[in-house]
Amino acid sequence: MGKRVAVFLLFGAFLASPSAEAGLELFGKGSFSKSYFSEDSYILSVSGSGGAAITLFTGIRLEGRYTNSTSLQNVLSFSSGAFSGRLNDVLTQTAIYSVGVDFDLLGKQSTFQPFLYVGVGYVKTDRSYYFLDEGSATSYYIQEPTQTAISGNLGLGFRLYLANSIALEAEAFAYGMNIHLPRPLVNLLGSVGIRLFI
Repeated sequence: MGKRVAVFLLFGAFLASPSAEAGLELFGKGSFSKSYFSEDSYILSVSGSGGAAITLFTGIRLEGRYTNSTSLQNVLSFSSGAFSGRLNDVLTQTAIYSVGVDFDLLGKQSTFQPFLYVGVGYVKTDRSYYFLDEGSATSYYIQEPTQTAISGNLGLGFRLYLANSIALEAEAFAYGMNIHLPRPLVNLLGSVGIRLFI
């Protein structure tokens, strides 16, 4: 909790500081997908993010964002030696609190504006499921301990300006945990939404 508060206090301090190019932006994005592994096995994924940004210099902004990613896998069968069973309704919820810098990649007059986001975040993940042992008729609900980590974040996408005060935005957002290790854990999210320029 303390790390999360520190990140947003830092962002608040930047928001409060004067800037010759100061301009506030608000944005919201989301995505939905459903993938089938077989006729009766699938994973449902929903993600959403929102936040605010303030211009530091032309084409460069400081951005704070909250991202929530939720996935539900209806069934997962497993077998390990003489031990086998099934997990039902595997629910994984991940919250990411991040702050970073957003760079426009073309001139400010471009209606189509590719952008790059680089930041750092605090990640919190909760997972639960129902465990059914093979040969048993009783399921057991299991809630795993909450996992937290610091992440490195990278976003790549584009904005299509519809007017002076609004743009359509699409982004591929990746967050990596244990980035100091040779094989970090990297997750990728895609989303579409709007950005308002106030």
